[in-house]
Amino acid sequence: MKKFLFELVSDPNGRSDEMAVLSILGVVSFIGLEVFTVLVRHQQFDPERFGMGLGSAIAAGAIGMGLGNRFGG
Repeated sequence: MKKFLFELVSDPNGRSDEMAVLSILGVVSFIGLEVFTVLVRHQQFDPERFGMGLGSAIAAGAIGMGLGNRFGG
């Protein structure tokens, strides 16, 4: 499991990739906040808004990683 997590947040050279770490943290916090909203605040789950928000978070991370690789960042 530790090797899998290391591979998620590192580039092919073994250095840590900050954009991957930020993307993973962003998605995990987004899901956590949605769970908090439903369980603690007792608001209704809106799958359409959740899907659009999660998709936007994933897309932003992918675009950031792609730009970083393209421009050598």
